[in-house]
Amino acid sequence: MTSTISPVFKELKQYDKINVIDVGSARASFLVELEKFFDLKNVYAIGIDPIDYGVESHYDKFYRVCLDDVKTPQKQIFYNDDQSSSLLSSKGEKMGLVDILNINSIIDVDIPENIIHFIKIDAEGKDLSIVKSLSKQNLNRTKFIAIECPNKIPRYDGEYIKKDCIDYFNSINFEFFYEYDTNIESWNKSDLSDVVFINKREL
Repeated sequence: MTSTISPVFKELKQYDKINVIDVGSARASFLVELEKFFDLKNVYAIGIDPIDYGVESHYDKFYRVCLDDVKTPQKQIFYNDDQSSSLLSSKGEKMGLVDILNINSIIDVDIPENIIHFIKIDAEGKDLSIVKSLSKQNLNRTKFIAIECPNKIPRYDGEYIKKDCIDYFNSINFEFFYEYDTNIESWNKSDLSDVVFINKREL
């Protein structure tokens, strides 16, 4: 999702320091790119990958958990197909149980006030579910949210396509800001886009 954030740089430059939540951060490529341009105040990362890429050192705090629209912490089956890992089971082998949290439980502790400048979500089919779990208070103080979504055909049972995602963001007072078509990258043969939404409220 690194290329997705380029048009966001100009908007974020108005802030001296920024708060970032990186959901699906197993390889840290998003942060490595971001820290070239910004003095990052706080970076909180959430992710699980069967291969340990040693990314914890890149972040202020790293949560080795998954996120979903859950009311209380729980455990769920996690799946992996050697290219991606997901809570959704349309493909891949069971890896066992992983801890599941609601994103608000992390935000409320680590960023209890002030602006959340950027939430990047790359959760293999759970992106919009995580957005839907955000409390109204936390949504209202978030500037940008970036998600990955299939353009027309879901990869997993229960995954939302791009139109569903755009419709939902419109309903919560966010508008389409930028889209990056991941199909132009030769390694990615999926019908996917990274889409960034901006809060219509002044922050």
